[in-house]
Amino acid sequence: MELYSNEIIELINQLDPQHVLLSSGSVKFTAQMLLDNSQQLAISLSKNGMKKDDKVVIASEMGQEFVEIMFATMMIGCQVAIIDPEMGRQNYAAKLKQFQPQWVFLDSRIALLQEHPLLRLLYFKLRKFGLYFPKSKNIFPILTGPWTPVLQKHLRLSNLKKEHYGDKVSHKNVTALPYLVTYTSGTLSEPKGVLHTTASLCSSLQIIAQLIISDQKQVMATHLPHFMLVAACAGVSTKLWDVKWSPKKRFDFIQENEISILFGPPSEHLELLTFCESKQTQLPNCLKHIILGSAPVDKIFLKRLYQFLPNDAKVTCIYGMTENLIVCTIDGNEKLELSSEGDPVGKPIAGVQVRIAEDDEILIQSDQLHLRYWHLPNRQKWHPTGDLGYIDSSGNLILKGRKKDMIIRQDFNIYPVLYLPTIKEIEGVEDAVMIGKYDHDIADEQVHLFIQGDANLTEKYIRKKIESGPLSIDKKAWPDKIHFQNIPRSGRQWKVDRKRLRAFK
Repeated sequence: MELYSNEIIELINQLDPQHVLLSSGSVKFTAQMLLDNSQQLAISLSKNGMKKDDKVVIASEMGQEFVEIMFATMMIGCQVAIIDPEMGRQNYAAKLKQFQPQWVFLDSRIALLQEHPLLRLLYFKLRKFGLYFPKSKNIFPILTGPWTPVLQKHLRLSNLKKEHYGDKVSHKNVTALPYLVTYTSGTLSEPKGVLHTTASLCSSLQIIAQLIISDQKQVMATHLPHFMLVAACAGVSTKLWDVKWSPKKRFDFIQENEISILFGPPSEHLELLTFCESKQTQLPNCLKHIILGSAPVDKIFLKRLYQFLPNDAKVTCIYGMTENLIVCTIDGNEKLELSSEGDPVGKPIAGVQVRIAEDDEILIQSDQLHLRYWHLPNRQKWHPTGDLGYIDSSGNLILKGRKKDMIIRQDFNIYPVLYLPTIKEIEGVEDAVMIGKYDHDIADEQVHLFIQGDANLTEKYIRKKIESGPLSIDKKAWPDKIHFQNIPRSGRQWKVDRKRLRAFK
């Protein structure tokens, strides 16, 4: 039997076979186990009809099996989509319709919901944004997770992993194999699936790994198991945690497991910082490096973070996107020291070219760049990021905000990113988001400011702060309406849910 090898598989092949890639509790998962288990699973899947270029969705729990599925499907030569289930049921269905998978690795509990309408009704009554995968006669399910009494025709991953065949396996090396489709957040008439090759992904993995390579023994914590590939490139082991844990449990986890590296978006650490503030305690001394990505890292958050970091701990901020994972990096202290009109994200990394279009949109080109969008035959040579910005005299890229988030009121362009850091400095404000909503009565956009913070905050108090004094902002950016509520977030990257915000009156 012939299976495929590629750039990512070769990364694991080059490691010490006994290197621990991933550990959860007492379970340790080595490089050799990943390669052996994935190959065995790939053989079993092939025997059951999965073949090169088949389209596969992974909708199973994050953990060791998730990584094995990724590697097994790579070895077969499939194209895999990871669609965030928290994007909403209609959004999810639209992405499935576009991708048209033949297979799904499906959590068995979701399969059970498919077959029991009353159970499904109760589930969605209790969990408005619960996880679900629509049943389809064109998608064959391979069930993962605990056993459940499912009647539809299916395979079980646990059984596939037990099957042993005596086939002699050869590995054909392929480069730049089109492999992973990741759908961007947001609502579009046509879903935006970003197709990466194994080469573009491998390039990004190696770049991030360079940020964490150290002579010291290090352990990284993350809630996404495939992030362990970054750690593997750097010779670091990964421990899985759950972002839904209480901040106390996460604090203890860092301490007990001597976690030295945290990798994730800023929002993932907010509750942990609030816990440290309430207890007036620093984060554990074992913590040496926090890598922040997947969302803007504002200076207010950084100042707050540094108050509770051990003295020798480092913070690295990454600017990137689904289409090109790493564009710029900047040290947290350097970011705080830069005074510029906008959000400084650092200098472009080696291999990334940046230029600014006439309308101030940032355009990029690099080896990390995605192959194309799933629904389009090819991509532009220079990728339009959707971000607005400029390059300062020192070569730092400065963001002015999202092109689609720019609010145009009368003849004035409002860039929320220029004002939100100031608003977040107001005492009692924890988080703030500014959006534009078109008002047909006035034929213009209105500015809506959403504030999360102390229960006694009032509109009068906020307006007084932003209209005069040291925290005042441009008069043309003053909000028409101010709302006080928790900022809704969704998705695995915990991004602001602007669709829900725009639904508020």
